[in-house]
Amino acid sequence: MIIQIVLIAGLLLSLLYGIVQRQRSWLLSNAIAIVSLSGIYLVVFPERTNQVAHLVGVGRGADLILYCWLVISIIVSMHLHLQILHVQELITEVARELALTGARRSE
Repeated sequence: MIIQIVLIAGLLLSLLYGIVQRQRSWLLSNAIAIVSLSGIYLVVFPERTNQVAHLVGVGRGADLILYCWLVISIIVSMHLHLQILHVQELITEVARELALTGARRSE
């Protein structure tokens, strides 16, 4: 019972974060909302995870949740990696412009 309260509270905070981010990224906000609401449903009705797992061909509900978490984590990691690469490119461009501006001033 205590773990359900903790999990639901965490998922509600995640849902709130998704709602707050709606203006920045509609797609991400909706994805967070769907995952949070699905998580709350599965915390309240844990037997449903086994039913869904059997429906998609996985032995146990806990395994299905682990597999889903793994896929989501890989997608998030790839997205963050691509964002870091983009920021590095922007920093390189800014540094290049600053260097050229400094060189022009010294002439």
